[in-house]
Amino acid sequence: MKKSLVIVLAMLMILSFTLTACGPKTPAAEPAAPAAPTEAPKEAQELTINLFAEVSTLDFQACSSSGEIQIYNWIMEGLTRSAGGGSVKPGIAEKYEASPDGKVWTFHLRDAKWSDGKPVTANDFKYGWMRAIDPKTPRDYTYFLYDIVNAEEYSQGKATADQVGIKVVDDKTLEVTLKQPVTYFDYMTSFSTFAPVRQDFAEQVGDKLNTSPETFLSNGPFKVESWTHESEMVFVKNPEYWDAASIKLDKVTGLMIAEDSTEFNMYEAGELDHTIALNADQKAALTKGEVRKYSDGSVWFIDFNTKHKILKNKNIRKAMTYAIDRKSLIENVAKMPWVPAMAFVQPDIIPDADGKTPWRNAKPGYFKDNDVETAKQLLEQGMKELGITSIPKMKIMCNENATGQMYAQALQEMWKKNLNIEVELEPVPSSVRIDRQQKHDFDMSYAGWGPDYPDPMTDLDLYVTGGGNNDPDYSNPEYDALIKAAKAEPDKAKKFEMMRKAEDILMDDMPIGPLYFRYRNYGVREYVKGFERDSFAPDIQFIYAWIEGKN
Repeated sequence: MKKSLVIVLAMLMILSFTLTACGPKTPAAEPAAPAAPTEAPKEAQELTINLFAEVSTLDFQACSSSGEIQIYNWIMEGLTRSAGGGSVKPGIAEKYEASPDGKVWTFHLRDAKWSDGKPVTANDFKYGWMRAIDPKTPRDYTYFLYDIVNAEEYSQGKATADQVGIKVVDDKTLEVTLKQPVTYFDYMTSFSTFAPVRQDFAEQVGDKLNTSPETFLSNGPFKVESWTHESEMVFVKNPEYWDAASIKLDKVTGLMIAEDSTEFNMYEAGELDHTIALNADQKAALTKGEVRKYSDGSVWFIDFNTKHKILKNKNIRKAMTYAIDRKSLIENVAKMPWVPAMAFVQPDIIPDADGKTPWRNAKPGYFKDNDVETAKQLLEQGMKELGITSIPKMKIMCNENATGQMYAQALQEMWKKNLNIEVELEPVPSSVRIDRQQKHDFDMSYAGWGPDYPDPMTDLDLYVTGGGNNDPDYSNPEYDALIKAAKAEPDKAKKFEMMRKAEDILMDDMPIGPLYFRYRNYGVREYVKGFERDSFAPDIQFIYAWIEGKN
């Protein structure tokens, strides 16, 4: 997933945000990957990792969590493939080009096959993309395709399928017409919403698509061998993958371990080859492998349900945000290498209009950490606006594992101490939390978001009215108008100014309360070569990894 990118037109090399060299560097970058072996490795090429939890869905047009998107990247391939650091390389599309005005993209497919040996065609991509915008089945990331001519109108029942700007020229050529230039459209096509789906297979298995090994059809490096729900998934090398010769691993076992203490103990015992994250105590106690650090690109926050009878008031939302002591949460509770967040867009990996300076530099924060006095004033103002004299007990939804509850409990204690607000913990499985967030079925929820592409819009367009990932159910017409105008604005400086004004509005309305920008220490065994982590989804990359020196 690291360090290479093919851009066809010189124009795009100047304009595209997908060029790694143009973006801010991620702190504490990993060591350069070792060269892959030229001879077949002699040791068993088997890797065991942690998937953390059962996924909500592997219907790739419907995927929205990082775990789901990672599995997509392992067993599927889009027109392009993530190459790390906010860049892409050719995937099923061997080459592609954009028209001089940047509105028409033409993708030329290589000779690629599905795991059953049948060819991957341009129609497979059109069928998958039309499935993503099908008005009968709205999905969280449907809006990712709205840059395509009439895609939004079709998804809302205002246009017909043949009016959507996706054209199959022939089996090996797909032509896509956009409403306006999108310099990172090639990056978008690496995302799971843009997955190909073979029509005959999808119609054959129906609603069971991608629910069991028998109903998966893969075109990527690996395929699903088994799936024991709530326990493990096993992936094996896909011999039909067009670049199978570059894949060294024969088998990858993904366990579902939610407790980080259990994960650490299994890693130390040799039952895992990788840890998702290490806290300070675990890092100090580690005896196996090496410790690496990276920014996973995510920002974590509190989702406030803006339709809740109390949390509909923005001053109360702001009071609860200002009253949090992030420094204490990070240093004393989590013991992680995180950075307090007093804004939304990530500081290190999202570039500003010049493509070099971090977006966050212009305005590091919108409020002070642990500003209890201002929080009390805002709470009093909000209560007056609601005509109430006390705040009823509310709930915060969090992951049911010990770590998730520990973080939420710290917030619970801060709100009680600083604002005398009673908050009850509502621990649920990760898949349930994500599902309920999407349905706006919560008071508050402990949530996070990682970037899908290297542009501030990857964060900011979440909160347009009715957006598929607008979990707080937030709505502000001025915000909507700025996001819409920014997406259509060809002048980069003007576009970025619009997005900055949008973040100003978001942080004033506070439908989310920022907590921290997440950096991670993690462990990887010394015999695992070519294993990488990235700031952009998909995070965990083992596709080109191999085992050497284990025995």
